[in-house]
Amino acid sequence: MSEQGQLPADGNRGRQVHDRDRTFMRWLTRTQIKVMDGTRGRLFGRMGGNPLLVLTTTGWRSGQKFSNPVVGVADGDDWLIVASHGGASINPRWLHNLAADPQVTVRQAGSGPVSMSARILTPAERADWWPKLTRAYPPYGKMQSKTDRELAVVRLSPATS
Repeated sequence: MSEQGQLPADGNRGRQVHDRDRTFMRWLTRTQIKVMDGTRGRLFGRMGGNPLLVLTTTGWRSGQKFSNPVVGVADGDDWLIVASHGGASINPRWLHNLAADPQVTVRQAGSGPVSMSARILTPAERADWWPKLTRAYPPYGKMQSKTDRELAVVRLSPATS
């Protein structure tokens, strides 16, 4: 298995994320997860034909648990997720969290959490996977075109005991 990829640098071009945006996104995220769970995934359980996963990371500064819905693209028992942040100029905070602590939990609506290990793909691995990911979820291509930062791709693999 190859070495952990580097946390990509933030960009200069792309949607700007302000404090008021973060507050709204936290509220929206919590609401979306509650609706997903309450409907066992019938509402907000899929996006573009792909399952929405609830990714829970540990805050790199606070040590608190944070949950975010992410589009998952299956690869056997693994999942691939993209740190798109909607084409924002900065990486999502969950990416910083898993770079500091790659032990995460992942669950689909209506199911229990699964312990997984996260790894940011290297540039070569990302180049191999990017065309497959944009075919599986075409909005990724549009999000990448909005920003000058490279959208990181993360592989989530079942944690080994």
